[in-house]
Amino acid sequence: MQGQRAGIVSRFLADAIDFFVVVAALIGVYLGYAVFRFLLEPRRFTWPEPSSLYLGTLGWILLILYLTVAWANTGRTFGKRVLGLRVVTSEDDRLPLWQAFARACLCALFPIGLFWSAVSGRNASIQDLIARTHVIYDWRPKLPPLEG
Repeated sequence: MQGQRAGIVSRFLADAIDFFVVVAALIGVYLGYAVFRFLLEPRRFTWPEPSSLYLGTLGWILLILYLTVAWANTGRTFGKRVLGLRVVTSEDDRLPLWQAFARACLCALFPIGLFWSAVSGRNASIQDLIARTHVIYDWRPKLPPLEG
């Protein structure tokens, strides 16, 4: 299966793991902010009560940063590493930063586009079609260096 395009089940499981990683990061940011507030005024401390809009926006930003950095560096997020997947360009190379960012924005804006890979003959999500990427099975520790 090495090098073949990944199917919907492995992609969905990897994305579910990544969702929980971002939720954990969001909880960490919240707790860090609470500790900061406590250290400033320990006697009048109350737990922060952020709005849903604030939490949603911060979570969305964290998701885009997490996906962009991971895909631009190794082509893998934590979830994709666990499942042995990698996001690559149409030429099987590492994603440049702009392409990783564009794909991350598409995934954050339209996550249901992943399910297109269930009916696509190339196992490509809508995000893959737009960003000209694909997800492959790859258990190698890292991509070979770019030539040029």
